[in-house]
Amino acid sequence: MAKRTCIDLAKDWKFIKQDVDSAAPTGNWDAVTVPHTWNNLDAQMGVRGNPTVAGGYFRGACWYERSLDVPAAWQGKRVFIRFEAASIVAHVYLNGESVGEHRGAFTAFCFELTSHLKFGQANELRVRVDNSNQPDVPPLSGDFNMDGGIYRPVKIIVTDEVCITPLDFASPGIYETIKSLDDQHASVEIKSLISNGETTGQSPQVETIIKDASGTVIAQHTQTQTIAAGQTVPATEVLDISNPHRWNARKDPYLYTVTVRVHRGNDVADEMVQPLGLRTVAITQAQGFLLNGNPYPIHGVSRHQDRRDEGWALSTEDHQQDADLILGMGVTAVRNTHYPQSGTWHDLADRSGLLMWDEVSLVRTINDTPAFTVGSELEAREMILQLYNHPSVAFWGLFNELGNLPTPPPDTMLKNLKSLIKELDPSRVIVAATDHMNKSYNLIPDWPCYNIYPGWYGPAAPGPDDTINQFSKEIGRRTALSEYGAGGNPFQHQEGPIKWVGSRVMAGGPLHPEEYQAAVHEVDYAQIVANPNLWGSFIWTMFDFASTQKNEGGTVGINDKGMVTQDRAVKKDVYFFYQANWSEEPMIYITSRRMTPRKQPTTEIKIYSNLPSVQLKVNGLEIPAVQPDKVHVFRWENVTLQPGDNQIEAIGTTRGKTLSDHCTWVLQAAPNTTGN
Repeated sequence: MAKRTCIDLAKDWKFIKQDVDSAAPTGNWDAVTVPHTWNNLDAQMGVRGNPTVAGGYFRGACWYERSLDVPAAWQGKRVFIRFEAASIVAHVYLNGESVGEHRGAFTAFCFELTSHLKFGQANELRVRVDNSNQPDVPPLSGDFNMDGGIYRPVKIIVTDEVCITPLDFASPGIYETIKSLDDQHASVEIKSLISNGETTGQSPQVETIIKDASGTVIAQHTQTQTIAAGQTVPATEVLDISNPHRWNARKDPYLYTVTVRVHRGNDVADEMVQPLGLRTVAITQAQGFLLNGNPYPIHGVSRHQDRRDEGWALSTEDHQQDADLILGMGVTAVRNTHYPQSGTWHDLADRSGLLMWDEVSLVRTINDTPAFTVGSELEAREMILQLYNHPSVAFWGLFNELGNLPTPPPDTMLKNLKSLIKELDPSRVIVAATDHMNKSYNLIPDWPCYNIYPGWYGPAAPGPDDTINQFSKEIGRRTALSEYGAGGNPFQHQEGPIKWVGSRVMAGGPLHPEEYQAAVHEVDYAQIVANPNLWGSFIWTMFDFASTQKNEGGTVGINDKGMVTQDRAVKKDVYFFYQANWSEEPMIYITSRRMTPRKQPTTEIKIYSNLPSVQLKVNGLEIPAVQPDKVHVFRWENVTLQPGDNQIEAIGTTRGKTLSDHCTWVLQAAPNTTGN
C-alpha cells in the first residue's frame, strides 16, 4: 500500500493582523481557518468606504501560527509542507527556525520540514505573510485588489525517504507530454522526478500505469532507477495507447489517469495519480482555434478569484458554484485574469471541459530591474510546471494592458519570457492582451489579443468591428477580443430607448442600468459572431469583483461588469443573452424583469431565447409573433401596459416540451393633475 500521507491544515490556526516578533506570544491572536484572507471585508469597501486606510484596504505583514503534532512514527520519513498560495510574500518558520521564503501571490510553494522537526511531540509552525507592494514581484498594478493571507489550502505531505519529489517548483513531480496523437495511436511521455533522501544510493523500481476512465489498465511499464544519496533524477517512460479517446472539451472531457508508483523491494514507497487528457490545441489563420485539429468555438469569459465577503479565500464549493454558473451560460473557455488560479479550479475545468487561459501577472507596467525579471520568470515557471498536466489549459498569457501606466520598454523581458515558456511547454498557445495599437511588444506573443469597451470606455456607440479589423491588419493575423463589455447594476434601470453615451460618461457615473449593459453586449456580440478576423472572444467579466478604486453604478469598491453579481445571487439579463446564444439547452427569458414599478405605459418587451419561435402574452392576451434577430433577441415594440399589475408571459415549444417564463410589472398610475 502506498505510504504517502497528505494532511489538510485547514483548522487550528491563530492569526494576528500586525507585524510582530517571530517569537511573540499568541494568547491574544484570533482563531481562523485556512483558506483565509484579512481583506475579505475591507477590500470590498473601496477607497470611499474606507478613507482612513491608504488604498482603501490594509496591505502589510501579518502572522499565522499553529501547532503540528508530529508522531514518533514519522521518524525515518520525509515531511513537506505545501502552500497552494499565500499573498504576496510568505516566510515560513518551524520551531523558530527559518524554513524558507516564497515571493509571489498566485502560485504554490513547497518546503521540506524533515530536518527541522521534533518527532514525537508538538512543533510550532509560524508564517509571516506580507501583501504590501513588492518592486520585484508582479503585478505592480491592476484594477483589482491584492488580498493578503494564506488564501488557498495548505497540506503536510509525509513520504518515504525515496519519493516522487514535491519540490520541483511545487509541481506534482510528474510531467505528461503527448508526443503524437492520431485516431489509431497516442504516444505519451511520462517523466517522474524521483528523489532519494537516504544517505546511501538507492535503486527503486518506478512503475508507470495508464488507466482509462473505467479504471482498466491500458499501458504499463516498470524500470529500475539508480539514484545517488540526496539526489533527484528523472524516470522517463514513453507509453503507447491504441485507439485513443480524445479529451474533447465540453463535447467529451474524457480523462485517463496516470499512476506512478515507487517500489522498494515488496513495498510501495510512494504513489501519485495525475489526470491525462489526450488533445492538441492550435490556432491557424485559415480556421481559427483548433481542438484536436477541428475548429472549436471560443465563447469565453474572464474570472477573478473573488467573492463577496470572502475575498480570495474561496472554498471548493465556491469554485464548484462558479463552474456551474459558467457552464450553465454555455461558456467554452475561461480567461483566468490576471494570474494563475487554483488547482481546484483547474481540476473542475478538466472534468467539465472548460478551456483555460492562465497568464503571468504582468499588468499595466513592469520594473526594468534584474530582480523583477527574476520574479516574473519564477511566476511563469511555477505556473507552467504546476498546471502542466491539466488538459484544460490551452493558453499561456504573457501580459495584460502594458502601457496603461508609464512603463520601461518591456520587449526584451517579454521575448525572454516567451522563450522560457516555449522551452518549458511548446504544446500550448502563447497569447497576450493589449489595448494599445502600434506597440512593438504586441508582436511578441504568437497570437496577440485586444481589450476594447466601445459604448463604455471607448467610442460612444458599441460595436468592436473597426478596432478588430484595424488591429488584425496591424498584426497580420487573426486576433481575439480578450476583453469587452459594460457595467451593469441589476437594481438600476432605464426606461425607454437606449441612448449611447460611452467615452466614460456612463462608466464613471452613478447609473449603470441593467438595460444599458445588455444593449451594449447585444450590439457587440452581433459584430463579434460575424467577424472573420476573430478566433475567439472573452467577456469582461463573468462575476462582479472587488476593486477598491471603483465608485460608480451605485456601488462602492465593485467592478460591476459581471454577468452575475459578486455574491452569485443575481444573474443579470446579459447572462441569459449569452445563454441564448451559446447554450444547447433550450431556454427562454424575459428581460428587464426587475424594472418595476414602471412609469411609461408604452414599452418594448424583449425576450432572449434559443427557440425558433416564442409566444408573448400580456395580461393573458397574445401579442402578434415576431422573428428573432441573428443573436436570438425577440423584440415587441410599443406594447401597452395597464395601470397596476401586468402579467408578462413567454411560451415556447421544442422537442415536444413547453418552456415558459413569467414576471409581473407594475405600472404606476399617472399623477392626478386636475386637482380633484
